[in-house]
Amino acid sequence: MKKALFLFPLLLVACKGTPPGSGISLEQRLENPLFAEVYYDVLLDRMVELDIQDDPILKDEDKAEIVEDTRRNALAKAKVANTKQREGMMGNFVPITEETKGEALFVDSTLYFGPTFEANPGPSVHVLLTTVVDPREGTFPDETVIDIGPLESPFGAQAIMVPAMEDASKYRTVVLWDTELERIHGFAQLSK
Repeated sequence: MKKALFLFPLLLVACKGTPPGSGISLEQRLENPLFAEVYYDVLLDRMVELDIQDDPILKDEDKAEIVEDTRRNALAKAKVANTKQREGMMGNFVPITEETKGEALFVDSTLYFGPTFEANPGPSVHVLLTTVVDPREGTFPDETVIDIGPLESPFGAQAIMVPAMEDASKYRTVVLWDTELERIHGFAQLSK
């Protein structure tokens, strides 16, 4: 029994996010504006921190130039990611029957979940879009629901292509719906 208790925390850590070697490159992850903003903000902070702490590496002119170029590039890329987010509709997940948290962004026919996205797994959790603002009101799923497929991962940043729609701006709510248990895990209301 002691071995099982010891391994449980390790399994939880190992399951978080996409495992190394999963085939998703950093460049692909950076296409997600929510991931890119966090990544470049942290990179920018690290480069500024080197200067604030008067890190000895900055005494080497070549290294100092790399740090400054990286800082400028990170600042520019963070601004691009932020601008992309403002072009779309964003919302934060609200848990209903299961723990669900994180950001969602719908822009350019793609639904993005941010790096802090977490949802409890279920037998068959799907990502749905609906025109209903609050899926707890009335009967769900409603007639406007579009099932865009199974949830890629219950943890971390991801991008889901959304099929072409007549008026995508009407679809204001992302719902995590377990198709087998017929229950809402959580939802995010999207707005500009």
